Amino acid sequence: GAHMRAQEEQRAAASASAASRGSPFFTLGELGIDDSPGFQKFMDPPASG
Repeated sequence: GAHMRAQEEQRAAASASAASRGSPFFTLGELGIDDSPGFQKFMDPPASG
């Protein structure tokens, strides 16, 4: 669905951003979305999932 597609695009954008800097990892703060509860939940889903 559209929700999953949006997550895929976010992941792709983040990966591209990290790759362009030559960094294997990135922080939510660097992307400026560390205050997004939706993204935090996507990156660290609840164990009850």
